[in-house]
Parts: sequence; structure tokens; C-alpha cells
Amino acid sequence: MWASGREPIKNESGRSVFDFFHWFANDAREWVTVTAQAHPYWVFPIAFAIAFSESFVGVSFIVPGTILLITLGGVIGASHISLFPAWLGAVLGSILGDWISWWIGFHYHHKIVHSWVFRRFEDQIEKALHLFHKWGTWAIVIGRFMGPFRATVPLVAGMSELEFLPFMIANAGSALVWAYVLLAPGATILRHIFP
Repeated sequence: MWASGREPIKNESGRSVFDFFHWFANDAREWVTVTAQAHPYWVFPIAFAIAFSESFVGVSFIVPGTILLITLGGVIGASHISLFPAWLGAVLGSILGDWISWWIGFHYHHKIVHSWVFRRFEDQIEKALHLFHKWGTWAIVIGRFMGPFRATVPLVAGMSELEFLPFMIANAGSALVWAYVLLAPGATILRHIFP
């Protein structure tokens, strides 16, 4: 029983949606670990795919990208794989995911606000649009480090008609730091544990 008094959503087999996501996160974490250890040259595409899915609006709610990148950092450290290819893959994947999300918001902003998916969130979207008019590119930098907002911030930035160049400067700059913050601690610590 949940604190709200409602039962979790269950499918035909009696398993909850949260059971599925728990299973998916564990299997994805195991796949990242095994694949990166068996194929060290794959850390670039693995990091790229994880970061892209973490940064692309809609997909980010399904893929546990933060956990997977931290796991990849640990595998890199324990296996003595170079950090640079994974860092570069994560940077490029997150920049591309955010850029596509921004583009969708920039080109379809009026349609997004009035679509059936977002109709019940119109007040929140309006508040977010006002936030972008006030803070501009700093909202991109801050949003990169706030998990649930990571993929929606570029969408709203596009909807607020934030220009491409300032968006890309904030997008690329924050991606450089974000990727390092997620990958480097695990790589550094485990390199010292497993010399």
C-alpha cells in the first residue's frame, strides 16, 4: 500500500510497473558492466547511447541514465579502461539529445502546449517559460544537474524561443562538466582500489 492509499498499477501477471522498472534498471546496469568489461572499445558508444537517452525528452523517463553512467565509470576504473572515450561519448550524446529536444520545442512550441499530452500541465509550462525569460541560459546549466528536469529543460528552452547559439554554449559547457562528474568519481576511486 502506498502512502497515498492507492495500490500500484499492475499488469495482467500481477506485477507492478515499478517492478518492471526495477528489473529494467538492474538488467541494464548488468549489461553495461559485462559489455564494457568484455569490449573496452565500446565504452564510447555505450556512454553516447546512455547520455543521449538520458537527455532526449520522453526517453529519459525510461532509461536510468545517471545510474548507468556511474556504473560505467566504476567499470572503467576497475578495468583500467581510459576515461576519455566514455567521457567524450557521454558529452556528445547529451549534447545531441538536448539539441533535438530544444529543436522540437523551438519548432513545435505552440502545438506542444496545446497537445493532449501536456494540456493538464499548461500552468507549469507557462511558469517554466517565464523562468527561461528571466534566467535564460543559466536555466540550461542548472537543469542539466537536476535529474527529472534534465530532458525537459531543453524542450522548454526551445518553447521559450531561446536562441540557438546561447543554448548550445550552455548545453555544451554543462555537458562537459556533467559527464565528468558522473564518470570520473567511480573511475578514480576504483582505480585506486584495484591497482
